[in-house]
Formats: sequence, structure tokens, C-alpha cells
Amino acid sequence: MIKTLRKKFIFFAMTAVTVLLLVLLISTNGLTWIILERQADEVLNTLVKSKGVIPNAPQKKGERPPFMPPEMDIVRSSRFFIVQADTDGYLLSCDLNQIFFNSIEDAADYSRSVLDRKATKGHIERYKYLVNKEDDLYTIYFLDQTPEVITARIMLIISGLIALCSWLIMLLFVSLFSKNFVQPIIAGLEKQKQFITNAGHELKTPLAIIQSNNDAMMLIHGENKYNRNIKSQVIRLGELTANLLMQARLDEEVDLSKEPTNISKLVTEILQVYKDSAEQRNISFHSEITPEITFNTNPQAFSQLLTILMDNSMKYTTDNGDINFSLNRDGKNIIITEENSCDPDMNIDPEHLFERFYRIDNARTQNDLQSGYGIGLSVARSICESLGGELKAYYPQSGRIRFTARF
Repeated sequence: MIKTLRKKFIFFAMTAVTVLLLVLLISTNGLTWIILERQADEVLNTLVKSKGVIPNAPQKKGERPPFMPPEMDIVRSSRFFIVQADTDGYLLSCDLNQIFFNSIEDAADYSRSVLDRKATKGHIERYKYLVNKEDDLYTIYFLDQTPEVITARIMLIISGLIALCSWLIMLLFVSLFSKNFVQPIIAGLEKQKQFITNAGHELKTPLAIIQSNNDAMMLIHGENKYNRNIKSQVIRLGELTANLLMQARLDEEVDLSKEPTNISKLVTEILQVYKDSAEQRNISFHSEITPEITFNTNPQAFSQLLTILMDNSMKYTTDNGDINFSLNRDGKNIIITEENSCDPDMNIDPEHLFERFYRIDNARTQNDLQSGYGIGLSVARSICESLGGELKAYYPQSGRIRFTARF
């Protein structure tokens, strides 16, 4: 139990840390790139306004050309080249004074690729470009973004390393102190399990005595509504005690012994009892059992799982309703499906049905023998998970509920 809780605590804590670090990493690097892109746009707009001629610094204080941005030093340090071409893409002129790694042939290739795109701005390889058209003349400004790309990469690497180191430090911290965090929860659960186990064992003897005395009274004085009520409530309380003890045992994560079991035969034997009960209540009972399915499982626990599912279906299927049960193999999976008719107005979240002591009618004082305590399906899911499977419920349509166990 403590290992499972510690693993869950570490998993959820590190998931939260991972999400937080990813948000910080993405937002920081994303904002950095957006700022660099806007800076590049400002440089290109300045080049367009100045027609590619970078103005000299103003001679008088406060004097500044209208197109000169405050970051003029960034423009002066930028690497760019300018190409002029006609509408046919023929190169008319090329200014390579501000860049050292391009030839006229390369510039012509870039300009033709840009004109073929028919876009006024964008990216081509490591360059950001802006097209300015005047009459039949295209002036294309290419800004080398290599420094920005290098800056962004360095920022990504540094922030990624910081995030990774932070994640590892948090993992070490959470792992070391996880036991202290879950210890109060473990202590509470242990007390609860111990109470349930002790109470379950203590109830067995009084129940047996009550049942035997009630049977003796029925033999001596005959059967009446009082001893029938006593008998029904003793049976219900006995079932509750057995389920509570099973739940406590499963919560202790005791490994159930497993052996190869012909579950097709086991299911057939269990269903026969419920078919007879269904006939008495005029319930249509259909079963589809694939023969000779062998499964490495615990026969007793598996039988209890089936019994709980069928008890639940018999309790909540109204007279003249129907129950469908199937056992099939789907590749490597074994699928058990139990479907029955139910109240068409029932719109409860199926997951609530697996909560301990959850009751559809929320009643706690029913005298009907078929009424349960709301723990059976919780035990069924625990058994299913302990056997390596999963148990789910859903409504295939209005007025029907389906339980599916997959192993």
C-alpha cells in the first residue's frame, strides 16, 4: 500500500512539475523568438523607408530622420542584401555591401524564389525578406537572421538544461520526502482496514448464533414474517461482512494465488443458478459462452467477481426485463460482458456505481433481501484489478446498463 501511494504521489507531483516547466520553457523561448522576429521586421521596415541607405547619425541633439528607429545601432550591425528585379524576375541590380557570404548568382536565385511565391514577406532559408513594389520594379530586402537563430538556439539549450536540472532536483526531493507526505494517509488507511478486519471477524460469530437460533425458532414455532425478516437481514449482513473482508484483503495488496482455470466451465456453472432465478421472475436470460477458455487466475476470486456482477443484475433488473451475459476471447484479451435492462430514467455517472457504499436509491433501511449495501461493485472492481483486468460500466442506450471486464 505504502509503495503504491508513494508511486502515485511521485507521479502526480512530477507531472505537475513537468507541466509547469514545459509551460515556462515554451513561453520563455516563444516570447524570445517573437521579440527577435519583431526586431527583424523593424529593421526591414527601416531599410524600406530609407531605400536601403542607412542614414548617418544626427549632427544636432534631438535631430532624427522620421524613419530612424531608436535601435539604429541594430540596423547598422545587421547583415542584409538588396535585390532589384523587373516583373519577369530579371535581375536589375544587387547590393551586397552589407553581407559577405553571398554571390550575385545566389542573390538572383533567392529573388526568383521569392517572386515565385508571390508573397510580400516571409522566410527563405536563413533570411527574412520583404518585397517593395514600385511601378514595374520589385525591390527585395533580405535580412540574414543567423544571429537571431543562434541566439534562440542558445536560449533554448540553456533553458532546457536548467529545466532538466530543476526536474531532476525535484524528482530527488519528492522521492526522498514522499514517505513523509503519505505517512499520515497510510496511518489512517491502516486503522480503517484494521477496524474493518476486526469488526468483520467479530461479527461472524454473533451472526452464526443469530442464524442458528432463528432456525431453531422456525422449527419450534413455525415460520412467520418476523423470523423471515431476521433471516433475510442476517444473510445481507453476512454478505456485507464477507465483502468488507475481501475489500480489506485486496487493499492490503495481497497477491492472489493463480492457476490455469477453465473459466468457460466455471462461468457456465455459476450462470445456471441465476438462470433458474430469472425464470421465476419472468426475466429473459441469454448467455453466450465461448467454450474451453483457459485463464491463469484465482478461481475463488474470479467466482466472486462473477457472483457480484450477477447479483447486481438480478437486484436491479425489473420483472419481465432481460439479462445478457457473454464470455469471449478477443485476440489476447478475455472479455466478460453483462448487460441488463434498468430504469430508463437512471442517469447516474457509471463511475459512481463503483464507489464504496454508493446506493442508487440512497436508502439505508430497506428490508428487501435483494437490497444491497453498495459495496459489491467496489469489491468487484478491486478483484478485477487484482487479477490483472479492468472493470467498466456504461449505458449503451436508454434503459440499459452494461458492465465489461477485460483481462
